[in-house]
Amino acid sequence: MAVINNGIEFVKDTPYRGKDVWYFIQSTDPKVAPVGSPAILPAHQESGDTSIEGDSLDEQTKMGRIIAASTNEDSIELTTYMVPGDKAHEIIIDAKHEGRQVKVWRVIVDPRLAVVEDDHKAYPAMFGYGVVDSADISDEDSFSEIDFTLNIIGKLADKNEDGTPGTFPLSDEQVAMLDQLYAFERPGEKAGEFADGSATSTTTTTTTTSHA
Repeated sequence: MAVINNGIEFVKDTPYRGKDVWYFIQSTDPKVAPVGSPAILPAHQESGDTSIEGDSLDEQTKMGRIIAASTNEDSIELTTYMVPGDKAHEIIIDAKHEGRQVKVWRVIVDPRLAVVEDDHKAYPAMFGYGVVDSADISDEDSFSEIDFTLNIIGKLADKNEDGTPGTFPLSDEQVAMLDQLYAFERPGEKAGEFADGSATSTTTTTTTTSHA
């Protein structure tokens, strides 16, 4: 009998950080988000959890155990602080009350994974249509926060219809804005304090993703 040794395969590198994974959402209400609308970045994201789950058929027979894949039950849970002007919690609450779906993207904003697309970069992403299972608002001594769970219809998609990896476009300027609250300024350039109480926004280029 021949001895088989096909070697091993491994990677030694720094893992990407949880703080570099951002979740974006978008309403499916055409009045709120018509074609060409930007994705919404929920403000001050605390944590995001993506669950790739599903039941299996599991039966015992006289010839042994039989296991087969059955269902996909992917879900995304996101916790964020509630900030005036942030459309995210309005989208989630409206979707829950009105029975609407929500589009959601999980994006790994790590420069090592970026690909160049024309005048911007794109980052690996998963996409899905979610149904709001619950939205819990907590009002305690600290900041008000909202925790919501999206049950994904079908399964999260990470590839386009042609099999290429799904990506999410972001410019270098937008990536820099994700990492800081404000930019450097010189004395006298602006008056007053940091814009506490005013909403700021930026838009991305059109995102093309596949359906699950």
